[in-house]
Amino acid sequence: ADDTATVGSDYLAAAGTLNFNPGETNQAVTVFINGDTLREANETFFLKLSNPQNAILARDPAQATIVDDDPLPAISIAAAAVREGDTGQVNAVFRLTLSTASGQTVTVRYATANGSATAESDYVPPTTGLVSFNPGETSQTASVPVLGDLLREPAEIFSIRLSEPGNATLSNDQAQATIFDNDLPPQIQVSDASVAEGNDGTTNATITVRLSVASGELVSVDLSTMDGAAKAGIDYTATSGRLDFTIGETNKSFVVPITGDALKEDNETFFVLLTNPTNVVVAASQVVVTITDDDPLPEISIAPATVAEGTGSVTNAVFAVSLTRAS
Repeated sequence: ADDTATVGSDYLAAAGTLNFNPGETNQAVTVFINGDTLREANETFFLKLSNPQNAILARDPAQATIVDDDPLPAISIAAAAVREGDTGQVNAVFRLTLSTASGQTVTVRYATANGSATAESDYVPPTTGLVSFNPGETSQTASVPVLGDLLREPAEIFSIRLSEPGNATLSNDQAQATIFDNDLPPQIQVSDASVAEGNDGTTNATITVRLSVASGELVSVDLSTMDGAAKAGIDYTATSGRLDFTIGETNKSFVVPITGDALKEDNETFFVLLTNPTNVVVAASQVVVTITDDDPLPEISIAPATVAEGTGSVTNAVFAVSLTRAS
């Protein structure tokens, strides 16, 4: 008769008559047990006696225990990958598998841990949970919501760790999830500049470099000057350098010293070149800087002339024409 063991599945039904010959005190009843490879709890069934003849029943029934001899299945977890999206959430799905099917319910707990990806910024915290395998199941999943954003950034990782396995062992207890970025790199936005030269000393021409959007990566670009009508060493100081944008920065400045003078002259230009961009797109590779002349026009004056006329030959009357300042 069944208890936790089931006839046909765990053992074969048996019934019959047991005879003790005169003088005999022991007989055996054989019940065939069905073998399997499922890990399961020990199971029991009963052997019941009835209709005794020439004897009474001192004990009835007796219990048989089928002792399970199968090893615990092992739980393993596979790595996950996901493309983040611009808004909302998308799930990073980890797949958990059992090495063999089990006749018992298998459970395991999981929890996330930061890597280069961090909770609240890149994925939803706190992420913990319990995964259950019903008897016969060998595959389950654990999902972690990943947050979308508009920041250009490198691929980031976090991990998930398993603990407290129930009716199983752990083949490996952790796996990583990789969050791939889907955002385009920012563009450099920079405008032409102009500056009044001044009469002496130096005045700074400031070129402001902007990113179209903030980036989650380090952004950099080289800048250097190149002559136009304005000449380095005369009109401005040749300058070069590298601008580095830290994560989240969108504005940087590059300064070129302009040499002042008192000469009236045309407006003059030179160029600032943008080269070697890192994690950024340069739409325009040069900037025009105009040095605006701020000196007044010189004034012309002419002085009276006096000359002796002479006695017959031509004598020049010479007028002195002068500028109030050099030009």
